[in-house]
Amino acid sequence: MLIKVPASTSNLGPGFDCLGAALSIGLELRFTEGEASWTYEHGGLGPVHEPPDASLVLSAAARVLGETPSVALQMSSEIPMGCGLGSSASAIAAGLLLGCAVDGREPDPEELLVLGTPLEGHADNLAPALFGGVTLVLPGFDGFDVLRFEPDPSIVPVILLPQVTLSTSEARRALPDHVERVDAVKNIARASGLVALLSGTTQPTNDLLHECTEDLLHQPYRAPLMPETAAAIEQLRAAGVPAAVSGAGPSIVCLLIRGEESTARTEFKALDGWQVLDLLWNLDGARIEVPDVGQSG
Repeated sequence: MLIKVPASTSNLGPGFDCLGAALSIGLELRFTEGEASWTYEHGGLGPVHEPPDASLVLSAAARVLGETPSVALQMSSEIPMGCGLGSSASAIAAGLLLGCAVDGREPDPEELLVLGTPLEGHADNLAPALFGGVTLVLPGFDGFDVLRFEPDPSIVPVILLPQVTLSTSEARRALPDHVERVDAVKNIARASGLVALLSGTTQPTNDLLHECTEDLLHQPYRAPLMPETAAAIEQLRAAGVPAAVSGAGPSIVCLLIRGEESTARTEFKALDGWQVLDLLWNLDGARIEVPDVGQSG
């Protein structure tokens, strides 16, 4: 059987720990029940990294099953690791669906989000990986409410990949325990506006996307950990490009208006050492595919 899970970008500027979107690159996990084994192949995007083991996938499967399954696993991934594109969340989502497949049950994204979030620590990447599209996670007393919608087709995501990586845990340690009220209010306004633009409730424009991707809650505090990213974002935004740190970084996500990309393309060429990924939105989320055994007759 085959499991497919998309990569994701989160925060998108002001939507810290709650806003995310699924992207058109991802991973595939093939599995058969039997003697445990693990192989991993990577598509080559992003910095060179050590291949991961199967622990995160199997831990997620155990959250569903109550025990670690004995399975032969083959993972093929296009998702850069340590770059803020949800590689760990996608692995967790794959493991959660693996548990469902072994147990013979239909995946319930809302249930799986609750089961998987303790492994990730936050739900802003796991939600889009499971649901697809754009997701806004509302934490509640007994789980999460997820507002999921399809992004306005006039907005296209472009990812800028650096030559370095940054661990999410290190990036989170840089955050302060308290922020200024005025900064929180500005972020709330911009995050609200960004949802309106992404959903198409308000007609997206480059100027509005530029305004609504500004952040004051996490990017300024993480900038010393990724100076190349901070400098590139400053250069892009000075030219009017709606750019933000993707997740915990150090990748950059740019939200461009389709057909109005010339300024951004010029600025991308001026950046040294960055790989430009022209992507699409993934609307399907994580899914299990059963091989077609053919039809008789």
